[in-house]
Amino acid sequence: MGAGSQFIGGRMVTISFLVLMGAFGLNLSAGQFFAELHEVHGWSLSTLSMAVSVNMIVWGVLQPFLGRLVDRIGPRPVITASAALMGFAFLMSATIEYQWQFFLYYGVLTAIGFAGCGSMANAVLVSRWYVKGRGRMLARSSMGINIGQLLLLPLAGWLIYLGGSQMAFAVLGAGMLFIVAPIVFFGVRNNPHEVGQLPDGDTAQAGGGTQSRNATFSEAIRSFDFYCATIGFVTCGYSLYMVAMHLPGFAVDLGGTKALGGNLLGVAACASAVSMWTLGQVAPRIGKKPVLIGLYVVRALALAWLAMSGQIWQLYVFAVVYGVSSIPIIPLKTGLIGDRFGAAGLGAILGSAWFAHQILAAMGVYVGGAVREATGTYAPAFLSAAVLLAIGALATAAFRGVQDFKPVIVSEQG
Repeated sequence: MGAGSQFIGGRMVTISFLVLMGAFGLNLSAGQFFAELHEVHGWSLSTLSMAVSVNMIVWGVLQPFLGRLVDRIGPRPVITASAALMGFAFLMSATIEYQWQFFLYYGVLTAIGFAGCGSMANAVLVSRWYVKGRGRMLARSSMGINIGQLLLLPLAGWLIYLGGSQMAFAVLGAGMLFIVAPIVFFGVRNNPHEVGQLPDGDTAQAGGGTQSRNATFSEAIRSFDFYCATIGFVTCGYSLYMVAMHLPGFAVDLGGTKALGGNLLGVAACASAVSMWTLGQVAPRIGKKPVLIGLYVVRALALAWLAMSGQIWQLYVFAVVYGVSSIPIIPLKTGLIGDRFGAAGLGAILGSAWFAHQILAAMGVYVGGAVREATGTYAPAFLSAAVLLAIGALATAAFRGVQDFKPVIVSEQG
């Protein structure tokens, strides 16, 4: 394909959207299975929460290594293999009878797959195809995270209602293995230069790469901004997975049905999708940093509201406000890091940030379950998330940007 051919970056964004929809939809569906697995097997909430924490830690630990692999061989093979593994793990989960199987299939194998087809690898893919339009396109592809929750979490609950956890695991796994993975394999290209194009569809002579501000991984981790961004990011992870896994249980505690949690997460995902699209248009004009600070503050207030909630209607208010301020943090934060350090070593840089994110995510999931069993309420856990989000806002405010960075000019073709 020559330089004059139609720019196919939009196809990469669309496929990234689809992958993120499947990856996050499956990985965040675990909470939907808790009640069924407890009733069928008698497994406790703390045991199930521990399996999710293992999942969080495994894919977090793998992020730096897979980030380097993405930088080295490209996003396409990593995302393809990872999506296939994730689908296979869910298919195997349809056969579970013992606790160790749930820990292996969901806690380990699903986590390995998610590590390679989640936000990090897709952010690198989109960032290679877009520089000037990076923030807007990251926001569009990341809407798949919202749609995955909006569609697949209620679908998981509906499938469990119809045929039990085995049917739900099998249907979700088959979709990832036989639909998503082949689309990535046949549709994705690692770089614009593979098809004789330039990022953003520039009409300049293709083949020479595009020069911009880039940093190596070793340069990035010596930067004050890397740690500011990472501290803000980890507070996001702590609250994100605590809510995803324990909101259904909290809804039941307040007298709601088992299906209410999935509905609330669907409402949050819908609000997040609207917010994601809107902020993707607004952030380029007013800047990612002030938008991020505002989102952290709003999300902290939402978690404080949740901790004090005692009625079902309050959960719906929380779902809307939380949704507006939840997932949009991810593309804005990855976009901020990409703008600051460039795309050449972005896999390893984002991988390290995601590693820290997942350590706190695992803590959030476990703390939620442990606090509920120890005190009979989730309120202290939700309040701890609100406090950490306030710290995340302060860390983001301290992010200085590109002015303290001496650029290393390299090709972004990677």
